[in-house]
Amino acid sequence: MKVSADQLIFSAKLFVAGMIAFALAVRIGLPNPYWALVTCCVCMNPMSGAIRSKAVYRFAGTFCAGIVTLGLVAMFASTPLLLVAAAGIVATMGFGLSFLDRTPRSYGFQLFSITLMLVAVAGVDHPETSFDTVVARVSEIALGILSTTIVDAIVMPRSLGGTLRASIHRWLPDMENWARDIFDGHEADAKGEHDRLKTLADITSLSQLISTLRYDPTISRSELRHALAIQQRLLRMIPLLSAIGSRIAGLSEAEREALRPSLAAASACLATGAEPPAGLADDVRAVPLDAGPGRRWQQLVHDSLAGMLTEGLTLWSEVRRIEAVLDGKAVLTPALAGQVRETRAFPLIPDFDHASRLAGGILVSYALLCGLWYMTGWHQGANAVLLSTVALAFFGGGDEPGKAIAMFGRFAVLALTLAGLLCYGLLPLANDFAAFALVMGLFMLPLGAWAAVNPMATLVLAYGLSNINLQGHYSPFDFGAFLETGLASLLGVYVAFLGAGLFRSWGVQHQLQRFLRKEARDIARLSRSANQRIRDSYVQRALDRIAVMTARLAATGQIERSASLLSRLRVGVNVADLRMIGKALPPAARAATDSVLDQFRAEFDAPQPSSRLLTMIDDALDRLWFEHRVPGDRPDRVIHALAGLRIALFERAPAWEPSR
Repeated sequence: MKVSADQLIFSAKLFVAGMIAFALAVRIGLPNPYWALVTCCVCMNPMSGAIRSKAVYRFAGTFCAGIVTLGLVAMFASTPLLLVAAAGIVATMGFGLSFLDRTPRSYGFQLFSITLMLVAVAGVDHPETSFDTVVARVSEIALGILSTTIVDAIVMPRSLGGTLRASIHRWLPDMENWARDIFDGHEADAKGEHDRLKTLADITSLSQLISTLRYDPTISRSELRHALAIQQRLLRMIPLLSAIGSRIAGLSEAEREALRPSLAAASACLATGAEPPAGLADDVRAVPLDAGPGRRWQQLVHDSLAGMLTEGLTLWSEVRRIEAVLDGKAVLTPALAGQVRETRAFPLIPDFDHASRLAGGILVSYALLCGLWYMTGWHQGANAVLLSTVALAFFGGGDEPGKAIAMFGRFAVLALTLAGLLCYGLLPLANDFAAFALVMGLFMLPLGAWAAVNPMATLVLAYGLSNINLQGHYSPFDFGAFLETGLASLLGVYVAFLGAGLFRSWGVQHQLQRFLRKEARDIARLSRSANQRIRDSYVQRALDRIAVMTARLAATGQIERSASLLSRLRVGVNVADLRMIGKALPPAARAATDSVLDQFRAEFDAPQPSSRLLTMIDDALDRLWFEHRVPGDRPDRVIHALAGLRIALFERAPAWEPSR
């Protein structure tokens, strides 16, 4: 395997930081100096921002766990069983919070829970030493963090700024091509629709990096806010583009030909980033209508298309101006600059159902292994408990947790095997620090180069170094005890494998169905109650779900379902608008929209909407068009919502024609 220069630099930085941290910990007289070394292994990262963010989260999690440990010991020191139970419940809550937080910040919650396992649970037989243990562990972690951060700051720090700018420069051409295809009337095939969703997933992924980017010393807060402002506007454009595409697809050939100059002008705005021409909306509305049936429907479609084109091009113009500011080529107007300053990251919605099921599996696994430990008095019971919870916390949240935990088990066995070679073959040869550093270099440098490209190699390093009794004066474990440690680890991994399947089903297909059910329930709730905040929150959840589902559709060979995901989003938006705006209508008009929503709710999870629902939408359009229509007023906006719902649900249905 060819090793790159970046891998060698990363490995060297990791080794130097680890040796400095270990030497200082020994010099200070900390009881477990290997924890400073292990901290260097898990905190070192090719990117400086990732190192600093992980360092902050690791220290915060460790420090908070130390405080909680002292509190639990103060309350339950005389009743070890209650102490173990309380620590397990609190740790499970910490793991649950880590599953809810879908950013690197979740690492802090994970370390909080793991530290409880290491200090409160493992030290349950000696509660009188808890304070000293907490102080020592916090000190060891802090020493490892400082060593890692200082070495990275001195030796070739690397920034995520280039990655951030490269992402933006990748998004904009993709979005421009998406919009241009829609304006030109090109209907995408299944692969094309899926590629568009991959662009959406790429844009939302910025939110996962925010907590890391904020700790990157080379990325200013202003630069980050401008990137987020671009992200927000691109995500607002996606439902608009989907709606514009559905309306253009429903036009007749004559209408498309008549609209061609206006759509060409819109495409030209994409290339230049200019604001939409002043007369663009009027030109779209003024397109001659076909004679005969369907004239009212054409008028309605043209009117909504004009508004959407104007809104979409305005957003795109703002995106290009913000991009120019990032590149140092322009200055924003005061109004737009104020909007940028108030921009927040696109929220990644927590999945409470998923988190509660995973937390349940952790709690049951913890209880089973603690019960075994209590009944047998096995001194390796705490190690089995720790490995089980770590396996579930770090590898149990995916679609296929069994495969991930099995992989964790294989790497744990590899780590113990290599640790055995180090412990009983190499370290006994080291009689001074120079020899010790040479031996550790033989162990750490190859694994460090591997860890630069494979995070599982970090597990091999960290877990291996945690199981060799690496103290200031090296004294290896009895070989039988070492083998017993390995047995406890395997038992923990096996129980984790069982715990992962207790409260949830495995498989990508199951997750897809779960997301679709959540989407259907969300839309059904919108039909009962909606306001602007609820509507915006739904759009955020729907875009987040679509982004998450994109890779799963490819994995299951179902990319043909990609187009329906944005159609469902349009359904939800129009249902929310219908409920939100319809509340202010006169009683008769409100009764018509309520009947549509009631019927929709009655069949929202049906494979296909019924002809009865189509008839009710058309009847509501009749009533509102002739009795309550005031251009620009609420009834007019409800008419557009009804039309949008009709297009999203009945794309191939004949045009609506008033019955009067």
